[in-house]
Amino acid sequence: MKLKHIHIDNYKLFRNFDIDFCTDNEPLRIVIIAGVNGIGKSTLLEYIRKKDVSSTHTGNIQVRIGTEDKTFAIPPSMTQYKAYKEAFDSVLYFSANTSTTSTDLEKKIVRYVDHFVYEKGKTSFEAYEKIQSLLDIVFADFHLQVRFKGLDADRHLKFVNWEGVEFGANDLSDGEKQLLMKVLPLFMGDMKGRVILMDEPDASLHPSWQSYLLPILRRCAEENDCQFFLATHSPQVISSAYQEEIRILTRDEDGIIRAEHCNDGPYGWTVEKVLDEIQNVPFQRVPDVEKKLEDLRMAVRENKYNDTCFLQKMKDLENLLGYSDLDLTLIRMEIMRKQKEGSYAKSQ
Repeated sequence: MKLKHIHIDNYKLFRNFDIDFCTDNEPLRIVIIAGVNGIGKSTLLEYIRKKDVSSTHTGNIQVRIGTEDKTFAIPPSMTQYKAYKEAFDSVLYFSANTSTTSTDLEKKIVRYVDHFVYEKGKTSFEAYEKIQSLLDIVFADFHLQVRFKGLDADRHLKFVNWEGVEFGANDLSDGEKQLLMKVLPLFMGDMKGRVILMDEPDASLHPSWQSYLLPILRRCAEENDCQFFLATHSPQVISSAYQEEIRILTRDEDGIIRAEHCNDGPYGWTVEKVLDEIQNVPFQRVPDVEKKLEDLRMAVRENKYNDTCFLQKMKDLENLLGYSDLDLTLIRMEIMRKQKEGSYAKSQ
């Protein structure tokens, strides 16, 4: 199943709300839900994953099952309920608050090994090779410094680092555990035709790793013909999304939440541009420094850049931010431009 469109008459933050998940009437495999805090990103995922919907929460959901498009009323009618329940049993939900431990990771990998050995009739060595091949494929761009070696006599996981030192799952870094826990099960389990909801999947991941999430999930979606929905604040995740994959939740002048398509980008944008143009972050420094920079810009606009007060403020910020800071460099360039114009005017 894939979702195509949702209309919500009334559910928590949402009133008369519509959001489309298609391009050229084809359901997207990846949908990124972006917007400011409190705008309803997690609530939207919650609405999708609910299998039993209260009669007070009305609306409809359009889906594609196989090659057939269907519309389910919310709440579903008696005649639709069985089909609705079967369809939405394919929905998986990964909460932002899900805690990850080495024990959880061990259980998942041990279950996968047992499935490979006892149900598929493979040897333990073949199961270990399969797990390592998944690690190699899925995490090729992450440059993980660990390899999977197998299970010890107590059925605990064994890894080995680039120096050949063996260690257990408990000795993995928090980031490595989070990455393995969030992504590896998607390649181990049956994801065929599923809708997978991920609330802030970037949580606990290093920013440099966040940029690789979507390429991995696209690979999983293509291999399994499944659909991912991600609610995220991460500019790294957003900057790795294609324009058609982004849905931005905003409030109109009446306070009503709307879903907007992205008119430009953001694939390949810098973090700063995403923060400014997609996430509407008003400043990218601490407010105190941002105000001091704006005071300097204002002084330059008013031609007060030779004042003792200006020169001292400029020096203080150079000491704080470094002489080569981009904003300070731009301020100095603007001063030079104004001085050059002044010299030219005097010569005429």
